[in-house]
Amino acid sequence: MFGETAVPLIDTAKRTRKIQSISLYEGDKIREILDEISILQDHVESLNDQSLNDLNNPEDETKLLIQLVQNHDLKVLKLYHSQRSEKIKFFAIQELPLSQEMRLKLSERERIFHSKYSDLLRKYKCEYPPSLNLSATLVPPKEALTTVRVLKDIGDLMTQNGYIEFRKGSQAIVRKADPTIEKLLKLGYLKMIGSKEFPFLNPMW
Repeated sequence: MFGETAVPLIDTAKRTRKIQSISLYEGDKIREILDEISILQDHVESLNDQSLNDLNNPEDETKLLIQLVQNHDLKVLKLYHSQRSEKIKFFAIQELPLSQEMRLKLSERERIFHSKYSDLLRKYKCEYPPSLNLSATLVPPKEALTTVRVLKDIGDLMTQNGYIEFRKGSQAIVRKADPTIEKLLKLGYLKMIGSKEFPFLNPMW
């Protein structure tokens, strides 16, 4: 029955959504869905031809149902491939080599995508500093940031949070483990006045 062809693919996407490994590419099911979309499109064109010959033949409801099924099929295909591409990008970002078993689970297009995406990442790493490493963990440590009060004018300094203007009497949120901040605290230029978690801030800080 039309509309049910995509159900097995939905089940696969749900089943594998929360695991890092990738399942075997289900090319046969993909082709079945594409065939269904094509058959439905042919049916719509046939209805359009009938409407031209018979102005009293209402086919709008049928064409609407067909369009809904086609849209559903397309959304399932996008979801399935999007989920797989995100996992493939994760493997590339983490520089995880694809085993022979893993390569056999990918389609030819997916293997090409992994290769090109890996090449793009290598070029990126050559052009940008290590601090912008995409494979670094994005989970912030607890109490990574602290609030300090500036006791003496220092001016603009480069910190791990970027450039900060340290003006006497002002406050700033800085990274506790920053060597520059630690040094200024020891010299008495800064005073720590608070330490708390800031989950809304950029976790790469």
